[in-house]
Amino acid sequence: MCSSDLGAMAEHLASIFGTEKDRVNCPFYFKIGACRHGERCSRLHNKPTLSQTILMSNMYQSPAAAAIANPTAQINTDPRAIQEHFEDFYEDIFEELAKFGELEGLNVCDNTSDHLIGNVYVKFREEESALAALNALSGRFYSGRPILCEFSPVTDFRESTCRQYEEQTCNRGGYCNFMHLKPISRALRKDLDRKSVV
Repeated sequence: MCSSDLGAMAEHLASIFGTEKDRVNCPFYFKIGACRHGERCSRLHNKPTLSQTILMSNMYQSPAAAAIANPTAQINTDPRAIQEHFEDFYEDIFEELAKFGELEGLNVCDNTSDHLIGNVYVKFREEESALAALNALSGRFYSGRPILCEFSPVTDFRESTCRQYEEQTCNRGGYCNFMHLKPISRALRKDLDRKSVV
């Protein structure tokens, strides 16, 4: 095989990397940092050794998801109470993570499927900040549960987010394979922006 053929093959492989046409690498892991098949996936999950983004798996314990999982439990499912619970969690996590460096994004999944439920993705401006956060958070607990932290390949959340969810038209509900990102209020966003400037 001549070098021009090798170059063309390399270019082709690079163009399909992380897409459905890639039969070697898992496109869902590449886009979402999680895969519904987990370790049983027939394709490779190329876990980064360093990234701007860290994933804390199953960290947010949503009262709405808890009510679905245990219908007989006494859980307050009032939408305002659920949003307040979420925003308390979000602010707490934001303030802790901001200690390690400037945040470019903090996203919490509202999905109910096993591979996305409660996942928290934080993207730092610098990889060194993400490394410091990962090292500091590994082995720690939050709300009585261990923090499961790893680097994530996700750096562009536009590719991993369900656009139909944002338009309130996703018919797959919480079991969608793309991220349903839980929004925070404008008031909290403004308050966190103000705190991060100080």
